[in-house]
Amino acid sequence: MKPGYKRIFIVLLAAALLLISVPAMFSQAQPAQKPQAKQAQSVEEETQEYTEEEYDAYEKAVNEKDLDKRGDMLLAFMEKYPQSKLQQYIVTSFLTLMYELQKEKKYDKLESAAERWLKYFPNDLQTIAYAADAARQLGHDQKFLDYGQKIYAVKPDSTLAFLFAETYKKMNNPAKHREWVEKTMTYPEYAGRFDLWMEFVDKFAKEKQFDKAAEFAELTLKAIMAAKKPDTTPEATWRDAVNKTKRGCYYLIGVNYYDKDKFTEAIRELEKSLTVDPKFDMAYYYIGLSQWRLGKVENDEAPLSFAKAYLLKGEFSEQAKEHLEKIYKAIHNNTIIGIDKIYKRAETELAADKGGILSYPHVSASTLRAQALPKAFFV
Repeated sequence: MKPGYKRIFIVLLAAALLLISVPAMFSQAQPAQKPQAKQAQSVEEETQEYTEEEYDAYEKAVNEKDLDKRGDMLLAFMEKYPQSKLQQYIVTSFLTLMYELQKEKKYDKLESAAERWLKYFPNDLQTIAYAADAARQLGHDQKFLDYGQKIYAVKPDSTLAFLFAETYKKMNNPAKHREWVEKTMTYPEYAGRFDLWMEFVDKFAKEKQFDKAAEFAELTLKAIMAAKKPDTTPEATWRDAVNKTKRGCYYLIGVNYYDKDKFTEAIRELEKSLTVDPKFDMAYYYIGLSQWRLGKVENDEAPLSFAKAYLLKGEFSEQAKEHLEKIYKAIHNNTIIGIDKIYKRAETELAADKGGILSYPHVSASTLRAQALPKAFFV
């Protein structure tokens, strides 16, 4: 893997990923309405439909304050009196119970209660939603996927799609992770989440699948066009991250073209990275290589690019100097007399470009790779 690849992709993720805040999967369900007092009275008046024992069991169950005991008592009533006219009130009470468990964040008990209730009502979406939420909160990933995808099949939702993608990534299932990222990015509210594509840029670059990395770099650039700055992110922070990501993606696409011997296209993309960061040494280095391969040396095109890469003292500085001297000698009778004019011109042009987005010093690829990366700042 080229040294430039090693360095740029750590920078790519550092640029795009700062602080992820996962949105709530489900808005908290509203509690089911408990029987009104007059409803209870009407039940009492219709004693001919219930035995005294049956009504007593119902009343004790719905009025039990202990949530654990109430759940057991409601389910016991369901099992003992499956044909009771009071079942509708038992259903109301159990849905209210699950709401209260969710509200109090008793997710282990909520998961158990929801799963027990689903034995009676296996297709009830509200109960499935309770089970999915509890499973996600408890880190029961497969259960969350199983329940959540039942909901998605009926009510497709962008947040659910995003959470499925994140869960599959956590479970180290790259095929499913990619599938759900692609679905997530089809929703307008996620179209600008360029950090989601960036994960694949980094992944494929590390695996040396540069065609795939470049493909996702293109998708990342398209997502940036749809991206909006989160309200809580400072303008300077947002601009810096977007610029670093764009610079890195253009660079990757350009170097991929270079590897395919498409030197004109490589120069085009690499120059785009310089419009973002005029002090980007690696772009100058590969532009110089591309110009050299195209024979652009007589008018100092390649020598000037190598001179800039050298003066910027980046990772390719010494290699750039070697290439420059080799080209210069080839067209100046095997001497480097006068080469200082090339360096002077390169220095003047670099000084004229006051841009530059980097806020960190040039360090080795291994040092960058060892640094902890921040997460994305999307909220």
